[in-house]
Amino acid sequence: MATRVAAATLLPVLSLLLLLRAGTCADDYSAFVYAGCSQGRYDAASQYASGVDSVLTSVANSAPYAPYANFTAPSDSSLVGLYQCRSDLPASVCSGCVRSAINRLSSLCGWAAGGAVQLRACFVRYGNDSFLGKTDTAVLFKKCGGTPGDAGGVAMRDSALGALVAAAAPEGGGYRAGGSGAVQAMSQCVGDLSAKACSDCVTAATSQLKAGCGYATAGEVYLGKCYARFWANGGGGFSSSAVRHGFGRVFALVLKECNCA
Repeated sequence: MATRVAAATLLPVLSLLLLLRAGTCADDYSAFVYAGCSQGRYDAASQYASGVDSVLTSVANSAPYAPYANFTAPSDSSLVGLYQCRSDLPASVCSGCVRSAINRLSSLCGWAAGGAVQLRACFVRYGNDSFLGKTDTAVLFKKCGGTPGDAGGVAMRDSALGALVAAAAPEGGGYRAGGSGAVQAMSQCVGDLSAKACSDCVTAATSQLKAGCGYATAGEVYLGKCYARFWANGGGGFSSSAVRHGFGRVFALVLKECNCA
């Protein structure tokens, strides 16, 4: 049977669906945030299928040892995969999160030429659309909520997010953290970005939160190659959400209501 592989470009052509469920998210590092799959498909017995298996196996094998890595399929230099864990978390958390992400890819993106899954503490992507090393500040998911705050809270939020932007380019995966008063913030870039591209992505993410979250006491935004979050210590859980366009197929986004890191 002839191999059918279309470009795996994850175009923002369909909206994603959001589902909320109550509870705390302490240590729930494998909680699902979003997923997207390309329209292009491949045959199960094709060389491309072998390449996808090889790339994702390498991803799983590498996760216990490093927070980021990328791999190229031995038989197809255009097919690449990568993963990125939150760089401040232990290797055991990274490994478990990546395994969960790969399982999600298998169930949600079976036979798709490209796919991506973002869990709470890690991101996995594969495809043949030349995404490696390229900047991507498209908004994939944004959520604001919590008990409404006041102007003082907004000032602390903006200061905490500003600390992320002002931070020197970090080593080992682009994780940044900041705080101001009762508000904490963090961000994470995908490791294929340069230091400047990471800083630019964090700037774009924090600008989205400042512009879109009003007096909310918690918020998070996921761009194509980075994300940022803020939360007020002791604040309420998310109570509202804004979901932007997704990758190319509709999936349920399940995120526990919380404001934790």
